[in-house]
Amino acid sequence: MKLSITIIFLTVLLSCQSSKKNHDFTFFKWNIHESYYLKFNSSDTLYFINTYPLEEQTSFTILNEEEKEKIQSTLDTISFPKEKEFISSVDDGETFAFDLKNKKQSKQLKIHGHQGPNQFWLFGKSLEAIKNQHRFIKINKKFDLKDFNKIIISPIPLPIICNPCPQR
Repeated sequence: MKLSITIIFLTVLLSCQSSKKNHDFTFFKWNIHESYYLKFNSSDTLYFINTYPLEEQTSFTILNEEEKEKIQSTLDTISFPKEKEFISSVDDGETFAFDLKNKKQSKQLKIHGHQGPNQFWLFGKSLEAIKNQHRFIKINKKFDLKDFNKIIISPIPLPIICNPCPQR
């Protein structure tokens, strides 16, 4: 009898747990003054990978519950556009890139020069504000950012080749 009640209690308790999504999220910011990644994986740890000027240094901080919930809530509700890139013709300015992975899919977006959805500019600024409120502790952890970097580094446009080209 006690075993039955325990099993029923555990079943009810486990079924009542929240159905929050677990995210693997990477944010990238670049401008002439700084270049860094923030990594969040639905826990209370925020990783900061500083790549400015050229060396890569990883550190971490612990988010408070409000900060964690703010990021988690945004990731649960933000809607990625079909286009993966919004680029201004201006070479300077600021670039934000977002990579969100969960069990089923991966979504990516790169925005530059105030082009692209405003909600992503606001989300990037809120992540920057959270980062600026924390002190980070250096660690020796490395992250594999090769796949993510493919969206950051735009392919070099191929030259237009005409056959035969007109004589000048």
